[in-house]
Amino acid sequence: MKKICFVLLAMITGLAAGAKTGDVNGDGEVNITDVNAVIDAILGGNSSPAADVNGDGEVNISDVNIVINIIFGGGDDELTPKEIDLDYSALNEPGETIPYDEDALDYGDYVENTVWSTTVRITFDGETATVTGAPTSVLVNVEGAHVTITSAAKRIRYIVTGTTSDGSLKFYSERKFQLQLNGVDITNPNGAAVNNQCGKSLYLVLNEGTVNTLRDGKNYSMVEGEDQKGTLFSEGQILVSGKGRLNIYSEGKNCMASDDYVFVRPGCQLYMNSTSGHGIKAKDYIYIKGGVINMEIAADGAKGINCDSLVNITGGRTTIITSGTTKWETDSMGEPVSTGCAGVKADYNMTMTGGTLNIKCTGNDAKGINVALPFVFGGGELNVVCTGRQVTVAPKGVKCDTDCTVKGGSFYSCAPNGKALDVDGTLTIADGYTTLNNEDDRLLEVVY
Repeated sequence: MKKICFVLLAMITGLAAGAKTGDVNGDGEVNITDVNAVIDAILGGNSSPAADVNGDGEVNISDVNIVINIIFGGGDDELTPKEIDLDYSALNEPGETIPYDEDALDYGDYVENTVWSTTVRITFDGETATVTGAPTSVLVNVEGAHVTITSAAKRIRYIVTGTTSDGSLKFYSERKFQLQLNGVDITNPNGAAVNNQCGKSLYLVLNEGTVNTLRDGKNYSMVEGEDQKGTLFSEGQILVSGKGRLNIYSEGKNCMASDDYVFVRPGCQLYMNSTSGHGIKAKDYIYIKGGVINMEIAADGAKGINCDSLVNITGGRTTIITSGTTKWETDSMGEPVSTGCAGVKADYNMTMTGGTLNIKCTGNDAKGINVALPFVFGGGELNVVCTGRQVTVAPKGVKCDTDCTVKGGSFYSCAPNGKALDVDGTLTIADGYTTLNNEDDRLLEVVY
């Protein structure tokens, strides 16, 4: 085992001649005279394009900070990061092992381990919806295309089809249930498209060959005493399986949110697009075992994957692209606080032992991966690129508040205007790598 602590040193350097971001006075270099030029522009009320370094239409202290960061951190024209784009191509995944031992800790996470004895069909048709097959223990309320199910029954499977531009599906259940999406398109202009108020497991099955779409609205009509945190929300676990595709769009909150945990299995195809919140948000943990996941997150301060606890990736291919920048809020004392965007944020540990995780963050102050407790990278392929600049804090490819261990697979992190890897604890890189590249603290690549 080899421990390598990278001491991150910043050197003040002028940039080579030519048109460059931050070269406010046009002399071919970025140095203290450009900082003074921005300050003069602020004091003189000059909003010239050259002084507007971050391109937000204003000249203010943010532009000063960016020029200073360029001086201390170097320019992105010196380093060309990997290209990262959304990837919808087919993924050849290994066969999945399903635990059939009832004593296994994850036995209950698999829809195959329950015999679903009753099938209820829900069909959306424009402004109306019909429900058939419901037993007497399942109460159904339909208002237009807004369907509410109240159930005390066991082993219910709901199969949903059809299209509505003003509808929703809401569950009050005392038992776990299966929700099978069989070519459905639901838009709820006033809240979640699917809202599960049951604290038990929601088995979300995407039928093979189908394309399913869920959309929320910008303004949610809330019910007192109930959460509604995203286009697809569940008080209990969300367990995603099947070989179909699910597109989730969010304009009001998150795309997929659980007050418990989220488990994504091989074969799934997920696309998430948010202009308001996170891609996947969970409290207990997020486990990606497989599937193809693509995310486009454009909300300030939002994350592709955001967990209050653990993140574990063992397979599949996940691609996260964020373009938001810093979000400013006010704390309980009335003081301004900021939060930056991230591809993945875990408030506890993060582990990765397989699969592929691609992250590209283009917004300022962003972090590719932000982990509070140890990050253990033991296998698979990780590619992180953060191209934004510093407004409040320097962008980081991978930020670990404690320890970070790299011991297998392919690890790539690049932040041309910040730090590729920032570890507050101990960085441990195991023996056996074939490539170790540390370029000016802005690029770290380890290949086994």
